This record gives sequence, C-alpha cells and structure tokens, in this order.
Amino acid sequence: MIPQSDVEMTDEELEPVQLPGRTYRFDFNNGRVSSHKVDGIEAVKQTVFKILSTRRFDHLIYSGNYGNEMDLSAVRGRVVFESEVERWVSEALTQDDRISAVTGFSFNYQLDTVQVRFTVETDFGSYQEEQEV
Repeated sequence: MIPQSDVEMTDEELEPVQLPGRTYRFDFNNGRVSSHKVDGIEAVKQTVFKILSTRRFDHLIYSGNYGNEMDLSAVRGRVVFESEVERWVSEALTQDDRISAVTGFSFNYQLDTVQVRFTVETDFGSYQEEQEV
C-alpha cells in the first residue's frame, strides 16, 4: 500500500542540504578500513583516490555519476592524451559537491607510464594530487 497525503510540496520549498563528508579512514598500506574517522580535506583526498580508482558504470553499488571513464585505447599523440586525461579527471572529480575545480595539470613521461600531477580545489582548501597512468 502506498502512503497517501493531502500535503503537496513543490521544488521551491525544498532546500539543498550539504551532506557531511565524515568517513572512515582507509589504511592503504594494509588494505583495511580503520575505525578512525576523517573529515574535511582528508575525506576529500580519500574520495579522490576512490573515484580515480573506480571505473564508471562497472559497479552497481555506485551511481552513474561515480568513477572515471578513462579509456586509453583510442588516444593517439601526447596532445590528445593530455587533453583527454584532463577532461576525464575533471569530469570525474567535479561530480563531488565538495570539489569546485581541478586545475594545474602537468605530465611527466617515463618509459611506459605517465605521472599526472594536478591541483584539486575543494571547499576546505586546495592540495596537489599525483596519479600514474
């Protein structure tokens, strides 16, 4: 049975509320979740790591807005590669309301990998992130 009500709410009456960012700390060295909690920029750092480590649409537990869509199979040339990596990372991370922008990309090419460094601008401040592609 579906509950019935005489009260109708419009979208104008609803106010967006920012959800708390508090989460359990990941222990990346041991591959475990700690009982300690983190908030603020530390929670955002963990979220960035998780988003960039998760392929979008591969896991039913996450919404279609979570994860990245990196696909290096069709990318040819450094200019296109750098442009696509910037787009993929920016689109993936700015889905989180706490992240306002991703800027300052730099690329360090090694034998068969690339170190990508960028700045994540959040509501709690900015920090440098580095990922290997």
